[in-house]
Amino acid sequence: MLPCKLWALVPLALLVVIGGPPSANSQVQPGSGSVVNAIGGILDPVVSVLNPVVEVVAGLAPIPGALLGAVAPYTALLNPLLQSALLQNNITQFSSDIVTNLSALVALVANAALPVPPYLRPDQEAPKFGFVGEAYNVTTSDGYILGVFRVRNGTCASYRSVVVIPPGILSNAASFIYIKENSLVYRLARECNDVWLFTFRGYIFGRGHTSLSDTSSEFWDFYAYHWGVYDLPAQIEFVYRKTNSTTMRYFGVDQSGTALLFMNHVHGQRYQRFLAGTYLLAPIGYLGRLKSAVFDAMSVLRDGLTAAGALTLHNELAFMNPAIHSVLYNLCGRISPITCYYVFQILGGNTREINYPYFPYAFANLLDSTSITSFNYFLQQVGRIKYMKYYDYGPAENLRRYNRTTPEDVNIAATTVPCNFYALGSDSVTVPQDVLDTWNALAPSARASYQVLEKYNGVSPFVPVDSEGLYGPMIRKLNADLARGA
Repeated sequence: MLPCKLWALVPLALLVVIGGPPSANSQVQPGSGSVVNAIGGILDPVVSVLNPVVEVVAGLAPIPGALLGAVAPYTALLNPLLQSALLQNNITQFSSDIVTNLSALVALVANAALPVPPYLRPDQEAPKFGFVGEAYNVTTSDGYILGVFRVRNGTCASYRSVVVIPPGILSNAASFIYIKENSLVYRLARECNDVWLFTFRGYIFGRGHTSLSDTSSEFWDFYAYHWGVYDLPAQIEFVYRKTNSTTMRYFGVDQSGTALLFMNHVHGQRYQRFLAGTYLLAPIGYLGRLKSAVFDAMSVLRDGLTAAGALTLHNELAFMNPAIHSVLYNLCGRISPITCYYVFQILGGNTREINYPYFPYAFANLLDSTSITSFNYFLQQVGRIKYMKYYDYGPAENLRRYNRTTPEDVNIAATTVPCNFYALGSDSVTVPQDVLDTWNALAPSARASYQVLEKYNGVSPFVPVDSEGLYGPMIRKLNADLARGA
């Protein structure tokens, strides 16, 4: 019998050899460092058996997910503890400092053996594909320093539109360059659009602050409200000063929609006047029908996640912690991308539209860090149909922060800028009915178009196999709007 530790390596070894499902337009260059690419599809017959099994598991996931989602709103058992002195005093800072320092030591050792490549900076990647890249820093009114990147086609005599793209959940300003020349950013720039990539606080390019350290719990005390009320306005105003455009086009995915709705709820027309239209993949306003069993389980245990985050990593959901990032990159990017392909199938919904051969390139940036609070904000919505409110800290803390015991509703109808929503038909997180309910809650003038892209899930927007099927509808709608002067 093999020793226990060797048995643990058997599943990973099998996945490394397997090679995974076919990708229709995989264009990863040779020498990317992926063991999967080197081995290829040696065991294609095994893959043909494994894929249907994963599809069955992914198909069954909504069943327990629905049950967990139904009880999730009633499981906030630890809120009194979380608002107590235990999690508000120096004990949590001290314990988090210990974990941070230990993980830094682990990362030094890990990176010596399995190095992680530098982050992908859009301004440095753009020239590799024939575009001009620029980088700027923008400081919000509450002190966060955010990296903003510009990608342009230098051969264009003029630009048809100014496009701004905020990041999605657990991603960053590099989110839409992962499939290289077919990426959304380069497709837009190739057609003479002036593309600006935004940053939200907490992500790789948004970890600076004028007075706070990113190893303090105060730095990580934010969620989608802060992205919409502080981060978006500062960057939109910056782009306006650089381009003088009051007809910007807003592209994005999932939480880009959440931030937009918060911005418009709080600021009304103040910043909407700079936008001529939005084009959003699976935007999150309502999230009550989430069907992923894993995320539904996390919603039941969300207060435990909060406690663990406060005691270990300064309230950071720390995927970019050096030790965690090293493990993620080397597992998903070097050793066995196919493992993560199947994990994403089960987490986000069954689809073939995850182009896993690009993982060696993409996982330099994926997954990015955010705050525990921002992640829990979305988990709080699970099981609540047509529910979008401010963060619920519990009655006592709500009273302190909001002067009321319950959080107020977000007025989705405050959004009047024309919105084109594209639901992802295979996604088990941002399910089409929630997206449609959000679209219907917009002001009548904002309901420009709604479309379901059937074969994609929530991971697909970053690494689609059929990029034309995903990005094509958005770009064609943009071109139609520009042609008619809308």
